[in-house]
Amino acid sequence: MSQAERAPDSEGISPADPAVSHTMLEALRFIARHHGLHLSREQLLRAYASGPEEVRPSIVVAAAEQHGLKARVARMRFDQLLRLGRAVPALIRLRDGTARVVISVNPGTSPPLVVLRHPGDGATPAPFDAIGMAEIWDGEVILFKPRGATDSLNETFNAGWLLRQVMAEKRIFRDVGISALILSIFALVPPLLYFVVIDRVLVHQRMSTLFVLTVGVFFIVVFDTIFGYLRRWLVAEGAARIDARISTYVFEKLIGLPIDVFESQPTGAISHKVHEISRIRTFMTGQLFSVCLDSLTLLVLLPAMFYLDVSLTFFVLGIAVLMFLIVLFYMPIVGRAYGRVVRAEQSRGSFLVETIHGMRTIKSLALEGGKRQEWDRYSSEAVRAHRDMGFISNQPQTILQPLEKLIYAGSLLLGCYLALTSDGAAVLMGGLIAFVMLAGRAIQPIVQIAGLLQQVQEMRGAMNLVASLVNIPAEDTRSTHGLRPRFQGGVVFDEVRFRYPGASTYALDRVSFEIAPGSVVGIMGRSGSGKTTITRLLQALHQDYDGLIKLEGNDLKQMDIHHLRANLGVVLQDNFLFSGTIRQNIAAAKPDATFDEVIEAARLAGAEEFIERQPAGYDTFLSEGASNLSGGQRQRLAIARALLVDPTILILDEATSALDPDSEAIVNNNLRHIAAGRTMLIISHRLASLVECDQIIVMERGRVYDIGTHEELLERCSIYRHLWFQQNRHQSPTGASNERSIAGPAS
Repeated sequence: MSQAERAPDSEGISPADPAVSHTMLEALRFIARHHGLHLSREQLLRAYASGPEEVRPSIVVAAAEQHGLKARVARMRFDQLLRLGRAVPALIRLRDGTARVVISVNPGTSPPLVVLRHPGDGATPAPFDAIGMAEIWDGEVILFKPRGATDSLNETFNAGWLLRQVMAEKRIFRDVGISALILSIFALVPPLLYFVVIDRVLVHQRMSTLFVLTVGVFFIVVFDTIFGYLRRWLVAEGAARIDARISTYVFEKLIGLPIDVFESQPTGAISHKVHEISRIRTFMTGQLFSVCLDSLTLLVLLPAMFYLDVSLTFFVLGIAVLMFLIVLFYMPIVGRAYGRVVRAEQSRGSFLVETIHGMRTIKSLALEGGKRQEWDRYSSEAVRAHRDMGFISNQPQTILQPLEKLIYAGSLLLGCYLALTSDGAAVLMGGLIAFVMLAGRAIQPIVQIAGLLQQVQEMRGAMNLVASLVNIPAEDTRSTHGLRPRFQGGVVFDEVRFRYPGASTYALDRVSFEIAPGSVVGIMGRSGSGKTTITRLLQALHQDYDGLIKLEGNDLKQMDIHHLRANLGVVLQDNFLFSGTIRQNIAAAKPDATFDEVIEAARLAGAEEFIERQPAGYDTFLSEGASNLSGGQRQRLAIARALLVDPTILILDEATSALDPDSEAIVNNNLRHIAAGRTMLIISHRLASLVECDQIIVMERGRVYDIGTHEELLERCSIYRHLWFQQNRHQSPTGASNERSIAGPAS
């Protein structure tokens, strides 16, 4: 075996390991490295793999687009593959679903050859001729190239960004525009038909002309139907693509926000802002697009109207200008009314989400009556805001409605007046009817444009709400340039100070300690002493701290955050379980885990015994939040989920607080096996669970009060001794229970 085959890569995965799968994602990593991007295998698996099976080509394209590459799927023949040239390396998908990387093409050899490399096993690249390729490959290729300077996911959300998303489908909309223009020409047929029939056929009794018109109308109806279908099909396709692009952008922005955003804003407010994107999508791909297409008919209708009668055309345009002025006058008034609606709906939505999340507490404390009154207050404000906006919106509509009707009636009456006073001028009956029909057709986009100006205010309000969320700077994960060291479990805090946003005091104040690799460390202290804050900083959930945090001698602020979190296992006091089976929840962070690995993790967490009692075992479906399980059962599943990824550092933050004594005993007995080969940080108020720790950190008011073993702290640390004898009164020496005050750490 060669050195290249023996050496594991930087993430601890041996290329020759037969367990390595997901060749599609491995091929993406190989090609990304060629373009100067270093992607994490664990990150790709967590984000895109849904099991041990290979991912689809569309998933590879999405992953490449997200990480700075342009990618597209193509189908090629062998001779086309030989012409790739500078487009290599490329990914080809074999018939069995696995991937190979095209690293070179040799069209000048005899026979012409394509050199393929297995992306995962490190084997020597192998040449293939046309016959060899035909046996394993059916033509599916994914091509890659570096993305340009503009990356839509990194752009600011505004009207310009939305316009660029529309223009990204310019080919489709070009075809839609051509169809709209052709349909506009067809729209001239009914008025001109009246004109010709009345002024030519009936007056001159031309049967041959009528026959020609009949044949022409038949063909026009057929073509109008075909082009109408094509236009609607293209509009639906373009709108769907824009919708998908906007939805992806907003969700990517949302999921990349720092944790502070979700902890400082109500869930209902965030949900309301995200849902406003549907209003923007509807406006961009619905009203705005339809109005723009319908407005193209004016390019055909206005010249025809000027041809029929100039004075009547200016009459119609004059009324249209007046309608625009009225709408422009009401736009800021409607905008202010809509702002009040947004604030009222946001408050009501936040209250509703809070009520749903807190329903158990509401029922327990019989708070239904008070919550009904609060809901009535929020609903009343929302109803008043909607009513006032309806009143204000009704005013311009009331003024515009008679003006719209005036175009029809006024054109007809003014045309009749001109015919009666023209002293024999050629104002024909057919021409007048044709003009009125054209005016009626032309006024539709004019009225739509006037209405659109009013909807712009609502869309601007929705854009401001969405922008206030998605334009928040994203969490710096350093996924393309951060350090990815091999973790052993060593942790150093050196003079770390941290204060939560808006807080006046430090949650951690000059905290210093060192944790040796493979040790079990307990952290204890009274509520608010900074225990959990230590683990949050260690997970890089907050990065605006002073001082230095090192893992394996590397500054935490220089690390790839995804790589860091992939090597951490975290079990909180209150863990969230997703809708899905028990197996899916345990394997959430490692979707390609085998069933044996899932069972082993459940066994270590003490969850195996209750899972086996479930009707469907590991395939038992859990509802949202796993309400069909007890708190202790949910906790054990969370522990199993953390253990499955075999983390180098395992953090248990009050992880056994919800367990019954038997379950806690099972977990504590397994701690020795759980801790083997990894560093463990255990936060617990139950000091009995910290007795076996290698060292215990005592926190008080954001500072390290003392560090030592259980025996050392029991002898010299007043805080630890006081809490220990409170929890173990049968061991309390005389007078220990009389301790009342505990001094804090010296300043």
